[in-house]
Amino acid sequence: MLKQLFLSLLFFCFLLPFSAESGQFTDAVNRQVSIPRTPQRIVSLVPSVTEILFKLGLEKRIVAVTDFCTYPEAAQKLAKVGGYADPSLESILLHQPDLVIAAADMNRPALIRRLELMQIPVYVVHPQTVEATLATIASIGNITRAEKQGQQLADSIRLRIERIQQQVSTLKPKTTLECVMLQPLTVAGPDTFIADIIDIAGGKNVVPKGPSRYPTWNTEALLTVDPEFIIVSTYPGQPAPKHFFDHWPQLQAVRNQQIIEINADWIHRPGPRMILGIEALAKALHPSITTDE
Repeated sequence: MLKQLFLSLLFFCFLLPFSAESGQFTDAVNRQVSIPRTPQRIVSLVPSVTEILFKLGLEKRIVAVTDFCTYPEAAQKLAKVGGYADPSLESILLHQPDLVIAAADMNRPALIRRLELMQIPVYVVHPQTVEATLATIASIGNITRAEKQGQQLADSIRLRIERIQQQVSTLKPKTTLECVMLQPLTVAGPDTFIADIIDIAGGKNVVPKGPSRYPTWNTEALLTVDPEFIIVSTYPGQPAPKHFFDHWPQLQAVRNQQIIEINADWIHRPGPRMILGIEALAKALHPSITTDE
């Protein structure tokens, strides 16, 4: 009862119209969103968006983030609204946001609808490729009135990507397997953000198209594809990645010591640091190339 009363009072407060002039924007799922001219109280429900906002110099406008918004270090000191997939509506409302940025693939549609009913602008992002991530960076700049910074950041990353692409274009792609998780062995299939990074870095993803974008594999599947390179990342509670594949010495990646460890955020998080993942992977697959590292 008290919770319902609390939400009702907050709902009444948010029905008051915004005093600031607003602009109309189309988000990644084709919703029309009215956003204050220069939003000052942003709640980010997406770790990669939090990174983008910091990179654009907008950290003072962020009032709250999720528990998974861990980078940069300053983001860990911001107020939290809960998990990535299940943030608290009450906590979001307590921070009186004039803009909430959510993810189409993680945040519940019901949460977005409730925020909309309270006339809180919710801008949804959905980058599933490297190019879409660059577009997202620019769009975050647009909706926060940091257009110049957003475009400059996207352009600077694109330039570094193009330098990699020019160098690997004449080289033979290396067969590559990226492991999202080791126990159970979960791999990145085609049509994923990670697969796009592999392709740009001069690799060839060995995972075939199937019903799942991130299938779980058994030993037979692993031995059948026998990739030249296996990409792993360290996670709490998971085995030491570089030693996990010692169980299969017949794998060429094991024989040739090509189990490559890359920071998970660099290749799993569609944000500014993806360029570090692309450059690290390209350098691992093709040691002769030069990068901006």
